[in-house]
Amino acid sequence: MFNYTDPHFYKSIFEAFMIITFASSKGGVGKSTTCAAVACALALGGARVLVIDLDQNRTLGRWSKRAAIDRLTVSAIATETFGTYFRDAEASGDYDHICIDLPGTREVTLFKALARSDLVIIPAQASEPDLREALVVVSDIRDVGETTNRKIPYRLLLTKIFPLRTGVTDYAYAELERKGMPLFRTALVERVAYREMFLNGQPPTIFEPGKGAGAEITALVNEIHAIAEQPESELRKAG
Repeated sequence: MFNYTDPHFYKSIFEAFMIITFASSKGGVGKSTTCAAVACALALGGARVLVIDLDQNRTLGRWSKRAAIDRLTVSAIATETFGTYFRDAEASGDYDHICIDLPGTREVTLFKALARSDLVIIPAQASEPDLREALVVVSDIRDVGETTNRKIPYRLLLTKIFPLRTGVTDYAYAELERKGMPLFRTALVERVAYREMFLNGQPPTIFEPGKGAGAEITALVNEIHAIAEQPESELRKAG
């Protein structure tokens, strides 16, 4: 189990530099929230993490003024400067991981970020519109992969899930299984801690460590590490 309070353990399992992109062509799915929570968990584990905020709402740029997390840097930049900024950040050697929060629209920066990614996380709620838009992102990932001649790992992350199983969530899982979509085992439940993070600056792994949202984010980071190590043939599909 990933222990974000033990930096030595963290370094032993997260030695590889990772570029993690959070992508959705639809707003309101928890993309920026997930990016912030994961980046904080990585930084709390001892990694030097850069978050590049490309979202037009600058949610993470504003949040970073409330958050004081060691080893976490958040930069809200204009999309047209992404290429140069990313190259300089990657070449600097100042960061162990880079997390990219993409705009909630399909535009050229999406394809630039996807081409550089070691993992693309696609947050989506358990609804037909969200799942349809997630499939659009998957299509873009595959197109970029074919163009760059590399396989880009991606996973759909269900967010804002009701604590109890409903017909809507049953529909979502059935659709994902039918489509053969790679899916995180961890799903993010609709919780107050995710909303309060943007009010008090405290990520879930500090606000409620080891339980609730904190436990969800820790489990998600565990899965990210497992995905980085597993061969593609062993990765879980939805269902």
